Amino acid sequence: MPGFNGKAVKSSREKCQRFLQGLRFFSLAGISKFLFLKVRGKSILRTGSCRGCGACCRSICLEGASGWLRSQEAFLKIVVKYPEYKRFEIIGKDQQGLLFFSCNWCTPQGTCLDYDHRLPLCRNFPESSLVFSGGSLPDNCGYSFVEVVPFAKILRREIQQKR
Repeated sequence: MPGFNGKAVKSSREKCQRFLQGLRFFSLAGISKFLFLKVRGKSILRTGSCRGCGACCRSICLEGASGWLRSQEAFLKIVVKYPEYKRFEIIGKDQQGLLFFSCNWCTPQGTCLDYDHRLPLCRNFPESSLVFSGGSLPDNCGYSFVEVVPFAKILRREIQQKR
């Protein structure tokens, strides 16, 4: 078949599968937000800095391989595979059925007992996926999320205009 490229079809199929797998981490509102941003050519950017209050350590949702954790059984499977997650304890559930956790390494002052060896989850908080999962930042958090046109898109547009 002229022009047929099996690798391109496989690559597109793999991209589609990865996209669909990623959707399980999104809420319905998050999927809508994601699509709305894509249509407008925008993405989410994290701005600000940590104020060191520890609010995120005292009430955080965790995710596993199949999405946000909703059961104690799912959490225990994570702990078996990653013992360092023993530092978290379940403190409740939200309206969507997502478990909330508190980190035992958070001091009353809001600092981490072993800041230099904190988990990647803690180092990277908050990720923009929080917006798409239906989550929110703690009150008075030093971080915020803004909608922006990605730099790569602006650069491409500028290069095309110069030609």
